[in-house]
Amino acid sequence: MKSSRRDFIRSAAAAAAVAGWYRPAWSATPVRAPAPVHGIRTIENEWIPMPDGVRLAARIFMPEGALEAPVGAVLEYLPYSKRKGYRRVDDRTASWLVPRGFALVRVDVRGTGESGGIIQNEYDLPEQADAAPLIRWISRQPWCNGKVGMRGISYGSINSFQAAAKGIPELQAIVASMGTENGYTDDVHTLGGCVINEKVVWGTIWKQIMISPPDPELVGERWREIWLERLRAQVPLVSEWMRHQLVDQYWRDRILTDYSKVKCAVYVIGGQTDSYINTVPRTLERLSCPRKGIVGPWGHDWPNEGDPGPSIDWAVEESRWWDYWLNGNDNGIMSEPMLRTYVADGMVRQHHPNDIPGRWVAEERWPSPSIQTRRLYASPGNALQASAPAPARLAVPGELAIGTAIPLLSPIDMAQQAPTEQSVDDRLSLVFESAPLESDIDIVGRPVLRLSFVADKPIAKLAVRLNEVAPDGRSWLLTYGARNLAHNSDHTAYVPIVPGREQAQDVPLNYISRRVRKGWRLRLSISQSQWPIVWPVPEAVALQLVAGPTAIDIPVRPTPSRELPMPIRTLGDDKKPAANPGHDGFEPIVKFEGPAGSRRASFASASPLELSPLAAIRMRIGSGLSVEASIREDEVNSYRIAFTSENAAERDGWKAAAKVATTMTSTPTHFVVEESIEAWHDGEKIHEARWSNRIRRDGN
Repeated sequence: MKSSRRDFIRSAAAAAAVAGWYRPAWSATPVRAPAPVHGIRTIENEWIPMPDGVRLAARIFMPEGALEAPVGAVLEYLPYSKRKGYRRVDDRTASWLVPRGFALVRVDVRGTGESGGIIQNEYDLPEQADAAPLIRWISRQPWCNGKVGMRGISYGSINSFQAAAKGIPELQAIVASMGTENGYTDDVHTLGGCVINEKVVWGTIWKQIMISPPDPELVGERWREIWLERLRAQVPLVSEWMRHQLVDQYWRDRILTDYSKVKCAVYVIGGQTDSYINTVPRTLERLSCPRKGIVGPWGHDWPNEGDPGPSIDWAVEESRWWDYWLNGNDNGIMSEPMLRTYVADGMVRQHHPNDIPGRWVAEERWPSPSIQTRRLYASPGNALQASAPAPARLAVPGELAIGTAIPLLSPIDMAQQAPTEQSVDDRLSLVFESAPLESDIDIVGRPVLRLSFVADKPIAKLAVRLNEVAPDGRSWLLTYGARNLAHNSDHTAYVPIVPGREQAQDVPLNYISRRVRKGWRLRLSISQSQWPIVWPVPEAVALQLVAGPTAIDIPVRPTPSRELPMPIRTLGDDKKPAANPGHDGFEPIVKFEGPAGSRRASFASASPLELSPLAAIRMRIGSGLSVEASIREDEVNSYRIAFTSENAAERDGWKAAAKVATTMTSTPTHFVVEESIEAWHDGEKIHEARWSNRIRRDGN
């Protein structure tokens, strides 16, 4: 039988993989990584004692033979129920991590899943205090070599940063994906110091997570007592969050303020369509520990599963990281560039469901000395130009239903929730536009609007969108940001605006890694509103931008020597080309009704509660969500958002269900928050709580 050249290449590739050599998408040469050669041993439930007597529940995966040859251990510390809610995710993670020579320890945060104790808030102080004894316990197990890492996405990324700041000796490194070290600026609470609607959305979902019952098969007959303890301990969480509109002690207990405290190694991951994107450049700049970062075109997901594509072979990269820091093998990963970022050519709606074209580039360190700032000034003639014009005051539109082309802070369903073509918002905004570009430019970094303004009220807010305008006139989002102009620079104080006085503020926009093509224009689109994300001001404002001193600084990356070619993977059968990609094929989320000037904008969405089988534990589980939001474009206190979350779990002869609802409105002086919890066992309501709170507006 004759062997073809293709057969030879395949055989060589297979042999290289067994030997531990791989060719990642971003690398011009193969790199060394541990090969997946180990079997997996699983411990379904292990009780880990805490100093106060509470036991945390863990599910442990380890390589076969780890008792004879101990390995490094990776902790994932989450509130999402290892037993049922996150089971499939944990199985998938273990399937590629453990065979490469690491233990995976998946622990339920106290008060969630089967873990003991009570939880009343996210990243609460008891949860943070558990991290050190938990990591110490893992390091002392006979299957662990004494070195522990932490990994996580979103919630797990945030508590990994918190653990890293505590100087735990056994914690060697973390991998933090799509999360933040600063929950005030980059989580679900504010955008540029402005209260956002996600506070209601996540506050409702998170309360649902906190009141989920434990599995009777693991905790025994006390399961109902434990569940009732959780239910009765809950507080009106969204109201509690609304009492901390500025950075106070509540926030200082939960955010990283002293970056020198992080001694372990950090690998931070960001997605260009994810709301946590700014964590990557900020932590690479401020940390002094060993660190690396990667930014891809993805939304809120791991790089190997990222949507929009292209995704990458993250199993190889992460296993190299742990192999270096936990198993002591110098595979060269720390000699590679500090930052890899995908320079995309277009936004999601221009290409979805296809991958976004582009290429990977590398920076040896961040901030990069090669990146240059291009300053463009806002001109009275609506031009965006290189020279400063004579000063002039220009009115910033105050209509409230501006921003609907960016419907969600962090989209999940890219076909419906990603930002759309921006002309609808541009037409209602104060716009400045450049001449056609004379050559392609790569924008890599965070643009900053250097704003000079005048307002007639003590509180004003500003929304900024930087777009690229195609020769056909369509406007596509590059990046955006918002700013509470009545806050000081670090959001620790409300500083009322002096009516009529010209003042200055910097408005940072989200990190961007994008190519803008020759012949296209840059467009700066400015408004007072970014609805439905940003909550409006307490009273209507006459806001003026002062052209002349107002300018935008754009970070431009020259064509570098470190270009890393990125092959675009072939689309699978599950991805079909859109009939009219990028413009006409999408149903708008926001609907409008009524006469111009007083239109009502609204959106509503619901996914009903449906149960699906989880055969491994003979259970059926499911969840449902619904949201309704509306505003009148001429009334600042007409915004109303209502969110409901429900879930259920059942086994033959047993069923538990719960429902959480939150509604928020506002007056000129207060936020009004209605919250409720209901829970049922076998169809009988066993708990109900309702709260109604008025929280004074504190500079918001």
